[in-house]
Amino acid sequence: MITPSTVVAIDGGQSSIRARLLAGTSTELEREFPPLLTSGPLMPQLERVIRSVLTNEPRENVHVAAALSGLTPANADARGVLQACEDLGVTAIRLAHDSISGYLGCLGGRGGAALAAGTGVVTLATGPGGYSRVDGWGNIMGDAGSGYWIGRAGLDAAMRAHDGRGRPTAILDIIRRDFPDVETAYIDIQSNPERISFVASYARAIIDLSEHDDISARIVAHATDELALSVGTSLRNTGWGPEDKPAISWVGKILSNPRVALPLKHKLEHAWPYAEILTPLGGPLDGVAQLAVLAPDHPLHPQLYSASLHGLS
Repeated sequence: MITPSTVVAIDGGQSSIRARLLAGTSTELEREFPPLLTSGPLMPQLERVIRSVLTNEPRENVHVAAALSGLTPANADARGVLQACEDLGVTAIRLAHDSISGYLGCLGGRGGAALAAGTGVVTLATGPGGYSRVDGWGNIMGDAGSGYWIGRAGLDAAMRAHDGRGRPTAILDIIRRDFPDVETAYIDIQSNPERISFVASYARAIIDLSEHDDISARIVAHATDELALSVGTSLRNTGWGPEDKPAISWVGKILSNPRVALPLKHKLEHAWPYAEILTPLGGPLDGVAQLAVLAPDHPLHPQLYSASLHGLS
């Protein structure tokens, strides 16, 4: 594929949507937008971001690469987005689940496992046995070890402490800063249209408390167990064994905290002693930008949803 001259890279997550306008390899603009609401249609939200970026930055032959949380074959309408944005100079669209861009940002073309942990969490692996996605099933059915998962566990522990059903925890004091009457907090949280990112926002405080609060420490330890399990499962699913040397890397706000990253690293080193645990090659938006030029022979290329005015891309 020929490298496009202008790319709009969009990373749509449940805490925020970030967009980058690239001219060649130079970043001309970066913007942040409100969270992607996976409870509603994704394509109109994507179209609004594209239009917001390009309305005051007119271009020709623009390729859009977007990685979205909650993307499925049923809602990935690349052709519809292309038609809606053709007046802005958009000539090609590539869509992917955000696990794909997370992998590319971490490992590029290397085989192994990449973990992306923020508000949600998903692990993707490639190897001798092909491709595997583990978790990323949303806050109701999955996302074990994610920011939301940690925040939700902390809220539960706080209310158990309040009721007397559980042991005391400093998390309750954190909740009271936002909700002096904690018994009404659940109403406010449930009615918040951005409740997923709001609940996840407590993860940072819980992780910080884990140094001296036993309940917080247990929550964080359980989270790293879940993350290590997802990585190990994805590697086994793609044909790797403990005697092999897969690459492992990760990105995301949760894993930028050493209180999470170091225990996870130790657990993976124990389970996968020959694996190469690597610093990611780039960030999530760097991985999204790679979608625009991903070669057809890359093992993740079949996971893309593409549309182009000039035929298949």
